[in-house]
Amino acid sequence: MRATYFADTDTLVLQFSEELVEDYVDVGVGDLIELDANGELVKLTIEHAEGRKILPGIEFEKLEGGTVELEQIDGKWVEYELVKVNA
Repeated sequence: MRATYFADTDTLVLQFSEELVEDYVDVGVGDLIELDANGELVKLTIEHAEGRKILPGIEFEKLEGGTVELEQIDGKWVEYELVKVNA
């Protein structure tokens, strides 16, 4: 993944692959999800990133997969994933 911030437009672009963008979904406020021909995520564009307090506090943690569990809470089935956090 590559993150690029354009200060002049306050735009953050997160690029997940080098695939050709074939389609996009506008998710409001000018944010875009860009997809390849198979519908896989290529890029996420976030407008007004610093103004929306998304920058500079970008952090991530790597999680190792687990299993998806279902549990009934207050009469509703809730799905969640058990994961292990790498320290």
